[in-house]
Amino acid sequence: ITLFAVAAMNAWKVEDIRIVQLGDSFPLGKYEVTLNAVNEVQGPNYTATRADMTVRRGGTEVARLFPEKRFYPVAQMPTTEAAINFAFTRDIYLVIGDAQSGGGWAVRSYIEPFANWLWGGAGLMALGGVISLTDRRYRVAAGARRARVAGVPAE
Repeated sequence: ITLFAVAAMNAWKVEDIRIVQLGDSFPLGKYEVTLNAVNEVQGPNYTATRADMTVRRGGTEVARLFPEKRFYPVAQMPTTEAAINFAFTRDIYLVIGDAQSGGGWAVRSYIEPFANWLWGGAGLMALGGVISLTDRRYRVAAGARRARVAGVPAE
């Protein structure tokens, strides 16, 4: 499962970086993403630029996501907070960037197919390891006693 997930993520990943105007939509694989609004918000210890984005598939809304670009004044450090929509066979990541001088916003978007399956495969491997520990036949030196080694005097 883990190998399949890694192969699928490398083979079918969709990545898009573009400038998007407010109200505009753009295709992302089988989905359509719309930038509805961008607002400045105040957090407990940061200021942020928060985007309101809608993801649709076939005209039906799949998710409404709110990626942020944060600035922490004490540390003088900017960070980005990706908005993520999880599903059984894919994850959608949206990231808002800087405002552009010609208008619009830089937007990075990704579809990671079968990303959750990585965790499922790792969980199955861990479960297999735990189950193997319950069988005494497979434990290393289970119940073995060490034989006493007789000392040999040095000459």
